[in-house]
Amino acid sequence: MMGDWFSVGEEEDWIPGAIGEDVLRHQQKVQEAIRNNLADMVSEERIGLSDGSRVVSVPLPSLKEYRICYDHNRGESVGHLGSKNGEKGTENAASGGKLGGQEPGSDIEETSVSLEEVQRVIFQDLRLPDLDPNRRADGTGMTAIKPETLSLTGPKNQWQRRATMYAHLRRQARLGNLGPGRLAPEDLRFWRYQDEPDAQGGAVVLAMMDTSGSMGSFEKYLAKSFFYWTVEFLRQNYPRGVELVFLAHDVRAREVDEETFFHRGASGGTVSSSVYRLALDIVQERYDLSQYNVYAFHFTDGGNLTSDNGQAEALGLELKEHANFFGYGEIHDTERSPSPLYQAFSDKGVDVIVLHDKQDIFHALYQFFGPRPGGIHANA
Repeated sequence: MMGDWFSVGEEEDWIPGAIGEDVLRHQQKVQEAIRNNLADMVSEERIGLSDGSRVVSVPLPSLKEYRICYDHNRGESVGHLGSKNGEKGTENAASGGKLGGQEPGSDIEETSVSLEEVQRVIFQDLRLPDLDPNRRADGTGMTAIKPETLSLTGPKNQWQRRATMYAHLRRQARLGNLGPGRLAPEDLRFWRYQDEPDAQGGAVVLAMMDTSGSMGSFEKYLAKSFFYWTVEFLRQNYPRGVELVFLAHDVRAREVDEETFFHRGASGGTVSSSVYRLALDIVQERYDLSQYNVYAFHFTDGGNLTSDNGQAEALGLELKEHANFFGYGEIHDTERSPSPLYQAFSDKGVDVIVLHDKQDIFHALYQFFGPRPGGIHANA
């Protein structure tokens, strides 16, 4: 009943017909391949430290499909399992058995997926742990939308049939027509949505990184890669609900912008207490704990000034008390023992992790942001 005039407002992409089973199976295989290679993808240098082409290749097992062929021994058409690219199966038609009693290897091909697709798979299971929705800062938090009023224009998915019909019948009555006729553009009614705050509270994430001279290229790469993926995760999952604060330190700590944080070189000694003190000052001065969820993450090689360990432990534990979550990571390129500060934090309930290689970036993401049994996070 609605003709070409129904082109008001935004248009959706309509996909006619049902998606074929082969397409669905291919999509499932791609999802499985991405999940099986997540650790390697997260640690890929050209992804972690540069945008590049934003295309990633993953190994994809060749899909097997049933084809109909003629069995000369049985004189009928039978199903035959072959590869998607048309290679012959391994059944011997004359003997009905497998050739030589040997199994062929699996066919593997590579397929390209966008970096955004990889991120979607990685981030879908991640959450800020123990997020308290009752802590809400003015102007922060994600928003939900709900229908508020009716409009004469809008996208197809917001078209309201009942309201449209009422408007049409009223127009027909004004024209002296007792029944329905042909719909006109002025009959159309669409929902107009309005933003309103949802259950997402305000949050701030303190990203703390050791930039001292002992942080070599390997240590810097792992620390920056972890924070790169953390920032991407936060911006995709909490686009308007999280503030980011970047803190760099050697013997002194300073707040820096994002560009400086990810590209500054390393020099000087290491005094970890300086970054914890600065983090505490920032929280106390700018973030009311009744309104903000606070998260703190610190990555270092563990080579802290020995005389500072006691002060660093005390200030780190104080920061833990003010934060919903405090994560501490040490990066070791050898199998050496964790530092005294690591041991002290571990004994006092700080969530700690040691990173030995690039794949551990992925493990750190899931340790800090993965599902946590029994917490608010587990039900998110």
